[in-house]
Amino acid sequence: MTLTLTIGGGISNGGFHLTSQGVGTFVAGTGTRLQGSGISHSSPRGASAGSVTYSIQWTAPMTPGGADFEAGIIGGNGDGRSSGDRANFVRLSLVWGCAGQTFYLDNDRDGHGNNFGGVRLRCGPAAGLSTTNTDCDDNDERVYPTATEACNGRDDNCNMQIDEGLNSTTTWPDLDGDGYGNPAGPTVMGCSTMRRAANPDDCDDTDALAKPGGIEVCNGKDDDCDMQRDEGVRVRCGIGWCARFGPTCDPLLCTVGEPRTEECNAFDDDCDGVADNGPVCPAGQTCFEGECYGTDQVPASDAGSGGGAGSEGGGNESPGGNGCSAAPALLVWASTLMLLRARRVRVRQRLMGRA
Repeated sequence: MTLTLTIGGGISNGGFHLTSQGVGTFVAGTGTRLQGSGISHSSPRGASAGSVTYSIQWTAPMTPGGADFEAGIIGGNGDGRSSGDRANFVRLSLVWGCAGQTFYLDNDRDGHGNNFGGVRLRCGPAAGLSTTNTDCDDNDERVYPTATEACNGRDDNCNMQIDEGLNSTTTWPDLDGDGYGNPAGPTVMGCSTMRRAANPDDCDDTDALAKPGGIEVCNGKDDDCDMQRDEGVRVRCGIGWCARFGPTCDPLLCTVGEPRTEECNAFDDDCDGVADNGPVCPAGQTCFEGECYGTDQVPASDAGSGGGAGSEGGGNESPGGNGCSAAPALLVWASTLMLLRARRVRVRQRLMGRA
């Protein structure tokens, strides 16, 4: 399958980084290179009539399915500096081998999605996706249309009303505001008093993180109210890529990873929390944003190199298809440009290639 990415907007050159979230396989071609599980430009491409076009080869899996393509694009103005360059991030959803159905992201897995992430195309139902987009709080699995209204001072069922119809409900003190009441506290009827809950299920009413369904962490406490402490969790030690997990919550049993010699690569090789520190360049040179320069060549803080992958490129796209079949398809995307430091994009793309 051929994906055609057009970057426009009166630019001088352009580049991109594209991923399919690990679905299918990209094939490097003229002007492109594989980078991690995605694909990028190998060098910024000069514009023709103010736009740049890349043809990207992608092979879909043999079985029918869907994928979400995400592209970071950048357009340069040709002055060799990052100031004035423009960049954007766009997403496109495709299916192959089926007619495709419309879904929406369901971040809290409550069966109700939202519009924030846009439309996702799939051949059928999938985890984290919903056919509805009516969730008013997609970060709380207890809040969704048709949910039972609870006495908690919030709109649980997305009808723009709070605690409606609960005047005769028994409530318990909820001093930490986590929606779970203290079983040892006095009960009252109704929801008129703040900081109360319609259940007596809290095991620690002084800590909003300690509640039924809470996340257990290494702290010597019962975080999920199951009458156990620190079960199934491990301590984390070390910095950066040297960080490791120990077998239990005992920090004395956790061993950090082995650091390596620091290099000039915009990465913390020796795991001391600082990138590119120490003698990382040949004598007489200085490390700046992941590259070694002579003392008289170090760019200004906002300067770009004008070359190399990601140094200048990107603009906007032109909209097109909403699906594809086994045959090649032309995809054209559209978007508005915004300012971004081009050299930061190049460093970030290089680190993505390491992942």
